[in-house]
Amino acid sequence: MTDEIAPFSVKLLRFRNGERFPAVVDCRGLLAAQPNVYALLSLRPREQAAATSEQRLRAVCTALNWAESRALNFKARIETFELLSSYEVEDLKDALRVSARATKGQGAKSVVGAAQFVDRCHAVRDYVAWHAKTALQRIRVGDPRLGEARLCLDRFIKMMNDGLPRSGKSDKVVVGDGALQAMLAAAAPGCDENPFQTQHQHRNFALLLLYYETGMRRGEALKLKGQDLNLQGENPSVTVARRPDDADDRRRVAPQVKTLGRTIPITKHLAHALRVWITEHRTDARRYPDARRTPFVFVSRAGQALGLRTVNDMYELLRKRVAGLPAELTTHANRHAANSRFSAGSKELGWNDAETALARNYHFGWVKGSDQGVHYNKEYVRKMSEAYVASIQRKSAPE
Repeated sequence: MTDEIAPFSVKLLRFRNGERFPAVVDCRGLLAAQPNVYALLSLRPREQAAATSEQRLRAVCTALNWAESRALNFKARIETFELLSSYEVEDLKDALRVSARATKGQGAKSVVGAAQFVDRCHAVRDYVAWHAKTALQRIRVGDPRLGEARLCLDRFIKMMNDGLPRSGKSDKVVVGDGALQAMLAAAAPGCDENPFQTQHQHRNFALLLLYYETGMRRGEALKLKGQDLNLQGENPSVTVARRPDDADDRRRVAPQVKTLGRTIPITKHLAHALRVWITEHRTDARRYPDARRTPFVFVSRAGQALGLRTVNDMYELLRKRVAGLPAELTTHANRHAANSRFSAGSKELGWNDAETALARNYHFGWVKGSDQGVHYNKEYVRKMSEAYVASIQRKSAPE
């Protein structure tokens, strides 16, 4: 068997059925055995999004490359349960703090945020623990080494967990509805403050309004296909559908619907914006040449499915060019704001806490605790979601 040679990296493979599989390769592009066995047998069966598995494997690659730089045989350490000393664990954590995008040649290395650092440490902890538990199974019951091996693994897990920063969720800045309204006003097609190219203004406005009104996740909106839109009649809606291995999606980093699919009622204002984008602008072959070959609602200038990075760039441009927009303005912040509006709207409608929880989980696609309430009350909560959107419709200005 050919020895694997560092540095290791992650390569995204795409199978014929559309499934994306992140794989670890060595410097020659050859598959690395131990991390890919872990990816196949541990990560893949959990039905995690390919992007999530990719991030976890990138952390594993960082650990493998760190071990190589220290002349440390990671595989042998795991199999013999001579895991890492406290000094080595801290040294490894320092390596996991460094951003992969750190600019070469700078004196100070850039570091990742606290949440990403914690995720990286957990990813490496889980990788080592999974392989170590496999090695444990090879030790016979009654063998005195078994207890010692378990203690070594427990000690390693504790050291990887110790000292990690706590979640900073409570310290997050909430973006007010006023800032979001200012964003939409600036993004309206033809507005003097609109920072987008004229040819993309209707697309971007429809997408931003969709995020604002529904509180969709960034990837959910980019997965919408024409068949998912119901823009006619008195009760327009959009359907978020789970398509984890969609053969139509050729994007390298494919957006995903993380949890529950659902049908979300929308206002006539949003339905109108989507209809204008689709029928009057998306069909323009000069601006979006390959759009007719693409089933997705939102497309790039080439007419291909719009990418996640383009959405990030849209928000970045808005923050730079529109006065008063906070630095925290993102699709995720917008989702938090939509959730706050939902809470206020549920109070106006007189819903109790249990009703609000059911309707909120359905409307935003959340699974909190058991999802049996959603399954057995789907029609009821759909009606509640419609009632919430109807209350918004009554308040909104006519088209």
